Amino acid sequence: MTHEGDPHLKSLGLLEELIEEADLDWATVLDPEPLSMSTGLPVSVVRAGLTRRPMPQTDFQQQVAQRLAFLRETRLRPDGGQYTQAEIAEEAEVTPQWVGELLKGRKVPSLELASRIEDLFKVPRGFLTATPSQALNRALEERLAHEQAQQLTGLRELKERFQLRSIAFRGAPETLAAMQDLLNLILDDQPRST
Repeated sequence: MTHEGDPHLKSLGLLEELIEEADLDWATVLDPEPLSMSTGLPVSVVRAGLTRRPMPQTDFQQQVAQRLAFLRETRLRPDGGQYTQAEIAEEAEVTPQWVGELLKGRKVPSLELASRIEDLFKVPRGFLTATPSQALNRALEERLAHEQAQQLTGLRELKERFQLRSIAFRGAPETLAAMQDLLNLILDDQPRST
């Protein structure tokens, strides 16, 4: 059940504020499909989290099994094939039979074993074990950091283009695009030296 204590709600709120302030495209920034790919959550669960509806919870063993199956389907070997149970077992230092039991939802990995599996698939720690809200929170934090970096890059470019020493936003924040339009308008009205 979604409630105020769900970790993703704070990140979602911050990202929504940035989308509004920077006049970003909601559908692009909060596209559930890439968020699903980065979390291992079904798109329907991501959508529920993004709309603050309850995020369905599964049994922990089933969650780990589903996310491991998701990783096998979406994070392929360099040759394009799926990792075999034997390859996963070798990386995790367990038997292929144990991996089979894990995939059936009959085993739970220790944090150390989960970390080894996550390393094999090159996903963040906690990918297999995070709650849906924690998984979505991690993806939203990454998205927020990316969008904030884009805004800083835009401000730097704006300062360089118009040879400004600094830019300060006070009161209601203006969008970067609106600030650029305003500066263009001011410069276009200035008499040109010949």
